Amino acid sequence: MSISNKWPFLLAIPLLRFLVNFNHYWYLRTVLKRHDIFIDGIVEDKPEKVKNSSRKARNWIQENQIEIKKRVLNTGLNDQMESYMEPLGLGFAQKQQVGALDNLLLLNTDILKSARQLIERAEGYYKTQAFLSLSPLFWIEMIVFLPREMFKLAGFNSSAKSFQILEKTIQIFYWVISIIYTIKLLNRI
Repeated sequence: MSISNKWPFLLAIPLLRFLVNFNHYWYLRTVLKRHDIFIDGIVEDKPEKVKNSSRKARNWIQENQIEIKKRVLNTGLNDQMESYMEPLGLGFAQKQQVGALDNLLLLNTDILKSARQLIERAEGYYKTQAFLSLSPLFWIEMIVFLPREMFKLAGFNSSAKSFQILEKTIQIFYWVISIIYTIKLLNRI
């Protein structure tokens, strides 16, 4: 297969990465729209049509709760724990902590605000990643620092000093091999 026949495959990679990230972005955008519909319908003096839409949005969010959380946490964000006081009766209350993403439908303004902020940040992340996929500089950096990117994708912890030394050693080894390979290719021409 000549190099001219490989171009469609090489162009498919950035396009596929763009589509995957744009799909995540669009999904989280839909979540926020449905969350708005849910919140709009919980006010008592709204027409029945709005309340029905709110119930449908609530059901959709409930059915997709795990997927929503998964997509947000895949960006590297952590779920925010929010505290609130739960009344126990007889003048007693108990402090509770809940994750914001697990409680998108809980009618507590602090929890709703935290959950929406997390979803908005994740939405922005996916939008940025989608458009980075189309940037030639992104792909040049990806190729130059390929070992580092592979470690990131594999989920290795890069905060340990010994791991940083290993990562940099492999990176230098990769650069040396790449330079030697490039020189050999140029000598053939």
